[in-house]
Amino acid sequence: MEKLRAFLFQKDTHNDSPRYTVRTIRHRYLTWKRERVLHHLGPREMSALIILFGTLSTSTPGQPSNNIFARRHRIDMPESDFAPHWDLVLGICQDKRRLQYPLLISDTYWLMRARLAGFLQRVDSGNTQAELWLSSAKQCYSAIRDRSPHHDLHLPYFQVLLASPSVASPSEDHFHDFAVHVQDVLSRFGRLHPRIRNLFYQSILSQPHVAPRSKAELLAAVSERFIGQSNLSQSQSPPASLTSATGLTFALERAVFEKRSALGSSSTPDGISQWAGAVVRRLFQVSKHADATIDLRWNCLVLLALVRTSSSAWNGESADASSDPEQRAAVMEWQTVCVLAALENILGPIYSSTGETLSVEVIQGFSGVLRKLWHDWTTIPLSSRPLCVARVICASFLNLSGRLKDKVLVEAVREHCISIQIWSNQERDSRSVTGLQALATEQLFAALACDTFFERALVDLVVCTTDMNILRGAVNAAVSRYSLTDPEHAQELLAWASNRGIAPSAKVTARVGVALARSGISGYLDRYIAHPLLSAELRARVLVAYLKMFASHGRQFMEPRTVANLSADTTLLLTQVENPKPMLRSLQPALLVLIREGFAAGAVAFAEAIAVKLPTAIPATFYTQFLGALLRHRQFRLARRVLAHCLTAYPDMASRWAARVFFLFARGGASRLASGLPRSRSMYGSLRPAMIALSRHGRACKRASVTTLGLHSAYGRKASPAAALHTIRLLVLSGRVHAAKKLYERIYQQESTKVCTASGNMILYGAVYGGSRSRGQRARALAYTFRTLTKQFAFIPDRVTVNIMVKTLLFGQDIDMQRARALFDAMVQMGYPTGAVAQVADQGDDRATPTIFNTELLDELSIGGVKIPRLASPIMYVLHVRPLYKTFVKAFYGLGDVDAARSVIGILKVLEAQNMRRLAEGRDWAVGGTR
Repeated sequence: MEKLRAFLFQKDTHNDSPRYTVRTIRHRYLTWKRERVLHHLGPREMSALIILFGTLSTSTPGQPSNNIFARRHRIDMPESDFAPHWDLVLGICQDKRRLQYPLLISDTYWLMRARLAGFLQRVDSGNTQAELWLSSAKQCYSAIRDRSPHHDLHLPYFQVLLASPSVASPSEDHFHDFAVHVQDVLSRFGRLHPRIRNLFYQSILSQPHVAPRSKAELLAAVSERFIGQSNLSQSQSPPASLTSATGLTFALERAVFEKRSALGSSSTPDGISQWAGAVVRRLFQVSKHADATIDLRWNCLVLLALVRTSSSAWNGESADASSDPEQRAAVMEWQTVCVLAALENILGPIYSSTGETLSVEVIQGFSGVLRKLWHDWTTIPLSSRPLCVARVICASFLNLSGRLKDKVLVEAVREHCISIQIWSNQERDSRSVTGLQALATEQLFAALACDTFFERALVDLVVCTTDMNILRGAVNAAVSRYSLTDPEHAQELLAWASNRGIAPSAKVTARVGVALARSGISGYLDRYIAHPLLSAELRARVLVAYLKMFASHGRQFMEPRTVANLSADTTLLLTQVENPKPMLRSLQPALLVLIREGFAAGAVAFAEAIAVKLPTAIPATFYTQFLGALLRHRQFRLARRVLAHCLTAYPDMASRWAARVFFLFARGGASRLASGLPRSRSMYGSLRPAMIALSRHGRACKRASVTTLGLHSAYGRKASPAAALHTIRLLVLSGRVHAAKKLYERIYQQESTKVCTASGNMILYGAVYGGSRSRGQRARALAYTFRTLTKQFAFIPDRVTVNIMVKTLLFGQDIDMQRARALFDAMVQMGYPTGAVAQVADQGDDRATPTIFNTELLDELSIGGVKIPRLASPIMYVLHVRPLYKTFVKAFYGLGDVDAARSVIGILKVLEAQNMRRLAEGRDWAVGGTR
C-alpha cells in the first residue's frame, strides 16, 4: 500500500519511481478487499484512486483529460490503460460509502460520470433500466451543481440529458429538466459559461416544439435578473471600437447571460452595453402580459441562437406582436440586430465577392429582406437608442446593401444618417465618435461597390464629415478590401486618393503592392521600390512578394532581365532593414530561376553585389546549390568565377567545392578550364573518387567510339536500305554525327528518297540532342545541320523532320505558355487533328480550320532562320501525331499550363477511341493533312 500511495501522490516521475498498470492496481485492490484490509486505505487515497480512474476513462493516448476534477500530475501508465474504467469508479465509491467515508465533490462528480456512461450504454442496447441510471446521475448532479459555475461540472450531465433518446429530438421531460437546471445555474451564479450557452442554443434549435412550461422556466430565469432595475444611463468611460451588427449581438448575449458587474469590464463600449441591457430589460421584463408574449420572447432567443451558431434552419411558430410599445420597440431592435448579423454570417467575410457566388434571384431576395428590415427599423423611436448604436446599425446596413449592389438602399441609408444628424460629434466625451469610423468606411465602400466614381463617393463622404482622420481611415479600409479581391482597382484607388490629398497609409500601400504580386501582376514593382512614403521594411515586404512569385512562375510572371536589374535596389534594402533573412530566403530561389531562364551572368553579378555588402549573408548551402545550377546549365566560366569567391568566403568547404567543380568541368568537356582550377594538397583526398569515376566514364566513352570506327565500311557499294539505316543509327547513338554525315554522302547517291529522308532525320536529331547543349545551341545546331543536308545532299524533309523542329521550338529559350499554345494551334492549321469531326473548309483558307486555344495565328514558323516546311503528305497517327502531341504535353506541364496539357491528352484519347481496333492490331492510320 505504501508504494501505491507513493504512486498516487507523486508529482514528478523518475527512473526509480514505481510503475503501475490498471490491471495491477485492480488486482491489488480486489485482493485487499477480499482480505478485508481495505480500511487501511484512507479516504484521501480512495479519492485519489477515483480521480485516477476517472481521468483515465475520459482521456485518450496523448490527450489527457483536463477538466477541473482530473488528475493534475502526469500519469505514467501505458497507453492501453487510457480507456473507460467506470466499473472501478463505481466500485470504489461503493466501498467508500460502506467504510462510511464522506464523498468529496470530486468523488460525486466522477460517480455522476460513471452513472451517465452506464445510462448511455443501456440506452443504446434498449435496456429498460436506463432511466434508473439517469435518475441516480441526476442525484449526483443535484448534490454538486451549486458548487461552481464551471462548465466541466454541468456540461456532461446536460449533454447526456439532451442526447436521449436521440440527439435530434430529446424527450420533452428531459428537455424540461435541462431548462430547470439552466434556470437554476443562471439564477444562482448570474451567468452561463459560453460552452453552456452554445449547448443551450443547439438544444433550442434542435427542438421543433418546446413545451410552454420549459419556455416559461428559461424566460423566467432571464426576467429575474432585471427585477427592480430601471433604465440604465450611459457610461462616460472611453468606448472601444465596434464595427458590425455581429458585435452588437455579442453585447445582447452578454446582457442576457453575463453578470451585470462583468458588462462594464468587457471589451464592449459602455454605451453599447447599457443599450443592450436596456433592450434586454424591456424585452424580458415580467409584466401583466408576460404569458401572452412567451412565444415572442422565445423567438427572440431562438433568433439569437441562429446568429451565434451560424445556423440557417429552424422549424418554429410565429408569435403575435406585443401590445406594450416599449417591448415592441425592443423586439424590433433585437430582431434588426440579429437579422443583420445573420446576413453578415451568410454572405461571409467583408472581402468576399457576393455577386459572383449568388444568383440574381437570391440577391434580389436578400435585398427585399434588407429593405423591409430598414423600413421597420426606422420607425423605432430614437430616444432610447444611443448614437453609437445607430451608427453601427447603419454601417451594417450600408455594408450589406453595398455587397448586394442595392444602390437605392445605399442612398436611403446615407440620407437618413444626414437627416437624424448621426454624424454629429460635437460632444466633449470620447464616446461621441464611436461608430463614426465604421460608418464612414461602409458608406465609401458601399458607394464604390455600387459602381460610383471615386470622386463622387468621396464628395458624398466629405459632405457628412470633414475629419481628415476619419476620411483617411475610410480610404485605407476601402483600398485594403479591394486589394483582396481586385488589386488593380485597389491600385487605381490609391492613385485617385493621392491626387485628392487623402493619401492612404504606407502599410495599406504596401499591402496593395503585395496583393498585385500575388495576383500575378508584375508591372508595378518599380513604382513600389521607389515609393517615397514606404519605409525600407515595407519596400522589402513588397519585394519579397515579387521574388517569391518569380521563383514559383519564372518568366511567366516577370521578365528575368527585370529581376537581374534589381541588384542595386535589393542590395541597398538589405543594408537598411533590421532583419534581412526574409529577403535572402526569397532571393536565393529567384537567383536559381535566373540561371534556369538563361540569365546566369545577371544572377552571378547579383550574388556578388550582395556578397560585397553583406559578406556572411549568403550561406554555404546556397553556394553549393548555386554552383550546381551553373554547372548543370554549362556555365563553366561563371562557375569558376563563383568558386573563386566561395573559396575565400568559406575556406573549410574549399576542397569539396573544388572537387565537384573539377569533376563536372572535365565531364562536361571543359577540361581546359578544369586544368586552370586552383589546387591544394587537401583537395586531392576529395578528388580521388571523382577522378576514378571520371576515368571510368572516359574509358567507356572511348570504348564506344572505338567500336564504331569500322562502321562506315559495313555499308558497301551496293544499295542496302537496312544496312544504311542501321549504320547511321549506330553512329548517331555513339555521338559520331560528323562520321554519320560523311557516310550520308554515299547513301544519298545510292538509296531511295525515303531512306535518305529517314537517315537525314537521324542525323538531324543526333546533331540537336546528341550532346549536352543549351537551348540556344540546340536551335543553332538544328539550323546549321538542316541547311547542310538540304544544300549539299538535297535532303527532302517529311513529317518526322517537322516534329524534330517543333520539339526544338517547344523547348527553346523564348517559349512561354502563350507561345506554346499558339504553336499548337499552328500545327492544327497545318492539318494535325483536333479530335473533332472534320469540317469542310475552303481550299487555301486556313482561317476556316478550328483551333483549340483560339490564339492569334502565326504568319510563319521558323527556327534559327529556317522555316518549318508545310507538307502535303498524309499525317499518320502513330508515326507522327502521337509523338508530337506527347511532346506538347510534356512542354505544357513544364511551363505549368496544366489545362493545355489536359486538352491535348483529351485529343489523344478521342483519336485512339475512334480507332481502337486498328490500335490493338498495331496498324497505323491517316488522321489528316495540310489544308
